[in-house]
Amino acid sequence: MTKKQTVEAIRPQVTDDLLQTNLKDGLNDAEVTLRQSKFGSNELQSAKKLNPFLVYLAQFKDLLVIILLCASVLSYILAIVNGVQTGWNWKDDNYRLLIEFIEPSIILFVVLTNSLVGAVQEIKSEQAINALKKLSPLQAKVIRNKNLITIPSSEITVGDIVLVEAGDVVPADGYLLFSSNLTSIESSLTGESEPTEKDYTVKRDLSLPIAERKFMLYSSSIIANGTGYFIVSEIGQDTELGKISSLVNKQEESLSPLQIKINKLGKIFGYAGLGLFIASILVQIIFQAISKSSFSSTIFWSTTIVNAISLAVAAIPEGLIAFSSIILAIGVQRMAKKRAIVKDLMAVESLGSCAVICSDKTGTLTQNKMTIVNLYASSEEMQTTGWIQDKYLKLIEYGSLCSEANLVKEGGEYKVTGDPTEAAFLYSLEQYSEYKTKNLITEKNPRLMVIPFDSNRKMMTTINKINNKNIVVVKGAPDVLIKHCSSLSDNELKETEEVNERWAMNAYRVLAIASKEISDNELNNLMAMPQDDAQKLLENDLTFNGLVAMIDPPRETAKDAIEMCRHAGIKPVMITGDNINTAKAIATSLGIYQEGDLAITGLELDNISDEDLAKNIDKYSVYARVKPEDKLRIVKAWQARKQVVAMTGDGVNDAPALKVSDIGCAMGITGTEASKQAANMILADDNFATIVSAVKNGRSVYQKIKNVIQNLLITSIAEIILVFLGLFVFKAIFSSGEWKAVMNGKEIYILSATQLLWINLFTHGFPAIALGLQDSKENYMNRRPISKYESIFAGGMGWNTLWQGILVGVLSMVGYYLGALYVLNDSTIPMINKADEILRAGSTMAFLILGITATFNSINLMSKKPIIMSNPLFYWKVYASVIFSLAFLILVAFVKQIALVFNGYENLAHTPVLIAYGLALPLVLIPIYFVYKLIVMAVDKRRAKNNQINTFEMILPPKEAKKAMLRK
Repeated sequence: MTKKQTVEAIRPQVTDDLLQTNLKDGLNDAEVTLRQSKFGSNELQSAKKLNPFLVYLAQFKDLLVIILLCASVLSYILAIVNGVQTGWNWKDDNYRLLIEFIEPSIILFVVLTNSLVGAVQEIKSEQAINALKKLSPLQAKVIRNKNLITIPSSEITVGDIVLVEAGDVVPADGYLLFSSNLTSIESSLTGESEPTEKDYTVKRDLSLPIAERKFMLYSSSIIANGTGYFIVSEIGQDTELGKISSLVNKQEESLSPLQIKINKLGKIFGYAGLGLFIASILVQIIFQAISKSSFSSTIFWSTTIVNAISLAVAAIPEGLIAFSSIILAIGVQRMAKKRAIVKDLMAVESLGSCAVICSDKTGTLTQNKMTIVNLYASSEEMQTTGWIQDKYLKLIEYGSLCSEANLVKEGGEYKVTGDPTEAAFLYSLEQYSEYKTKNLITEKNPRLMVIPFDSNRKMMTTINKINNKNIVVVKGAPDVLIKHCSSLSDNELKETEEVNERWAMNAYRVLAIASKEISDNELNNLMAMPQDDAQKLLENDLTFNGLVAMIDPPRETAKDAIEMCRHAGIKPVMITGDNINTAKAIATSLGIYQEGDLAITGLELDNISDEDLAKNIDKYSVYARVKPEDKLRIVKAWQARKQVVAMTGDGVNDAPALKVSDIGCAMGITGTEASKQAANMILADDNFATIVSAVKNGRSVYQKIKNVIQNLLITSIAEIILVFLGLFVFKAIFSSGEWKAVMNGKEIYILSATQLLWINLFTHGFPAIALGLQDSKENYMNRRPISKYESIFAGGMGWNTLWQGILVGVLSMVGYYLGALYVLNDSTIPMINKADEILRAGSTMAFLILGITATFNSINLMSKKPIIMSNPLFYWKVYASVIFSLAFLILVAFVKQIALVFNGYENLAHTPVLIAYGLALPLVLIPIYFVYKLIVMAVDKRRAKNNQINTFEMILPPKEAKKAMLRK
């Protein structure tokens, strides 16, 4: 049947009322209009677009953000009140009014910037559903009004009769009316690695899995060979592609482990900041009442609120989100250099925490390229490695001649047209034969006649002029073709059948090659015969040439990558649309399927409840013949067991699971646009080994973030101790003895909000970036993943942060006291200014000590080894960042004009005693940290011997892990 023919010969088998169509003439214009109005257009629904402004506003729901906004608003109100009272005198009282406006402006800048970053990340998620629309073909050939015409695929409606040919993209779902040698590539929808044979004569049974419905074609699949007519049964959102689109749109993305931890941490410190803000005000009111001072003083209320705001700022680590994002962004850049493109910053850490990788087989673990691996001829067997003998070369050349596929190399990459199984001969032809290409071998050995492959007889036959001889070449299924050969003895037949069975057990696709020579007269007679008669004569009395085994081979690096995953406590799982024998064979060769593991099909999975699946999910390593819904169930079953799940895939059917998984990894080369948009990360080289590199990087990034957070929180705890406890301590000190006369009821402050923000953001900034850039000598792939529910303070970080924060806080209070004491005893300072100078000197000393210890902590956290045992050249980035941080700290403390803006002691540069205090007190940390690290190193070394990973274990939440330890 040709394009010009109508469908008169089509056997009408679709009788549903919904599809009533004149099978000869197709739909007429009136019917098209009626059906389009009823069923709509053949397009996927778009997800509702997010309003960027509303998304941005939603970021301000966070508790930390609300507290900081309230603090900045209060600060602005106080500044305005003070401006009105002073007549907006910007230069009065050492630029006090200017300082009061700078402090809330800095807070507001931090809040607005962080909220903008969050909004941008959220808007990206809406792209997943829109990507599915790009898979729809643009044009389609349909029969309407008795004519075959080409129309936009969006205009197709239910009941249309569509013609598809090799290379076409199927525009909608439908039932075959006629087919000739038709095969369809449905790997993006079903996961099947090979083209699916289609046959309009088989019985329609919709209970069969999608991959086994030979009577149907599906939207987005590609026709590999043959021609066919089908009647459209579903369009747009009702197609299988549309159902997947709906699944993608309904899934909610999981919070990453880091998001969970940072959100929890933010709430803790947010409530702490709010509580300390209120407590600070109450304490100062109580002190005011005890001292029987007036509450009508605007100075009292102004100082009280400023101190409370400073305490809230001290409690909230403003750099928490900013510095974590910077380190994650650095991790993203590093992964991009290693061919892993991360769309979501949080995905870097999520992959480092994953305990399970659910991977598609075709194109992910395998090369998605059928390859000849074994040849059998003359009772001998040979693998296709290196040089091969002529008798095996003959199989490759004959298989290439008896083929409709073509192979073109463009820009170093192969482009296959036709059946991948036939293309396997062409890969070997290029590697081993003098002909190299299909065009060259057919030019030298021209085709005289062809009888196409037929699924009923399971053979294809060509006649080629080879060395001036008419050679009949037949390629087909071994069990069928052998019966047409007359050259095999009983022993040879038995041996050939044994080889075929053994190769089939290895999940090889096996083809047989046979041939014979015919005369010119025989050729002329055959060409004059009907094709059926010619076929019967040609495909008999053949000489058996041999067997060819081929397989979609595993990626060269996949096996090593899977082994590394196992040593890292990660369970690899294969999810594929292939049959279970092929899946098990590939999984076994890769090391995924091991002794004690189970393999299961999609049909078997349907009979298992969600509860039972979750209960036994760790037993299954291979899933075959699965549907998109199955992939979702598998991912969710692992998540029900509190595991962080990574999902790799390249097809449309992978998109929902990619989106709902903790970390979705799409293939960059073979991946569909839908999978790329639904995923968090794209593997640009489609290499499973890239995932292992990403896991290592993710674990490293998480540790770096922990280090930065610990550094921030040590300073925050120190600031809380200094500012809050300092109010008690120094109010008591300044209200007694000679202090009382000098201070004369002066309202005290410890640190200004500006000083605190400078330390929290700028002093920590350079070391935080350096920690993100700094390589580590730690091996992060010899330990199990951490639970997504594990506290970020686990592993001793909580106690370390607490005692180090207390130590730094006490040192800062000592520095504050020594600075104030020096000014008290300095007779050169006039008594009228002494109270202000005491506060400035004390505040400057505390500021210096906090800033210097923050940089020291960065050096301490860069390695598990003590500072004196670490190579400065290897960690030069951290040391350089510390120098920059100290330079900015010194700039604020020692430059007179800047010091005034920060409420600093303006004469610090000319006061050697205060400089000595500020530099000497932080040095106390060095010997303390040295001894502590030596103890930790000894303990870690002992633990490492007992924690070698041999088998996969579920990563339990902290409470369950403790119970398990007690049971042991």
